[in-house]
Amino acid sequence: MAVFADALKPEKFSGVHFKRWQIKCTLWLEAMHVFWVSKGKPEGDLSDADLQRFTEANTLFREAILSALTDRLVDVYMHIKDRKELWDALEAKFGASDAGSDLYIMESFHDFKMVNDKSIVQQAHDIQCIAKELEILKCSLPDLFVAGCIIAKFPSSWRSFATALKHKRTKISVEELTASLDVEKKARAKDTKGGEGHSVASTVQNQRNQGKGKGKFKPNKTTNFKKKKNKAELPCFTCGELGHFSKDCPECADRRGKRGGNGQSSKTVNTVTASKTGDAGYGHKRLLRLDGKRVRCFCSWHWYGGSEVYFGKDRAAEERAACALHEQESR
Repeated sequence: MAVFADALKPEKFSGVHFKRWQIKCTLWLEAMHVFWVSKGKPEGDLSDADLQRFTEANTLFREAILSALTDRLVDVYMHIKDRKELWDALEAKFGASDAGSDLYIMESFHDFKMVNDKSIVQQAHDIQCIAKELEILKCSLPDLFVAGCIIAKFPSSWRSFATALKHKRTKISVEELTASLDVEKKARAKDTKGGEGHSVASTVQNQRNQGKGKGKFKPNKTTNFKKKKNKAELPCFTCGELGHFSKDCPECADRRGKRGGNGQSSKTVNTVTASKTGDAGYGHKRLLRLDGKRVRCFCSWHWYGGSEVYFGKDRAAEERAACALHEQESR
């Protein structure tokens, strides 16, 4: 029994939270079976045994109270010999100061704010403890009111749960609310853990699949390019025959020879001085028919659309004179 009483011994009282200390001290003195002497000496005649018992309990009560005070308070109250007088003096001195602290406790209850980074159940317990402190100070709050205040103080992440509780339209006590919060907290923790596990598994699977199939997939071609037709399918630009292009045309062999030889010895400028047709640009006639034959003309007169061309020398007139096509057109 003595071991149990030693475990109940409160911390030394320093002058604050007297009600809390008083309750702990009462439990401690009751465990030692000496608290009954705080009511004073029993009335009537006492036998020698009862008187001896009262005297021993009175001494133990006084010594226990002084041992539960700080040195500063021991210096103030150690001269009081009677146990009831000592108990009443402490009540009168510090009980009144605690009576004024109820306003501060009310303020802390009103201003209490729940946050997301702390346990919602622990914060609900803190609010309940403040309500119990007010109850000790004889300022009891209804249980339904305390539960409603806890719901109203829910943090932002619990607003949906608070709305669900309001839609139930049933009265709920603080104990029931605390139990519901504990269940909801565990459910959320389980969902969060499962979501994280799924996310990690997906990440690992994606990393494993990253290296697979490299080089197997090629980008799809969005544009279809037609292959160039074979030279056998297209006519020559110069003579119109199939089987070769203009650069390989036999009719241009003489010009290719001149181009590969000396060519012009000096840089000259071709200038159109007059035009019979009035059209700008080249009027080159590719093919003309003479006597049922396809004839190709390379003279500057037909090459430049029937215009006078200056080559640095009077070659244009010479070419017209030598051109059979020009001669027939002049008729």
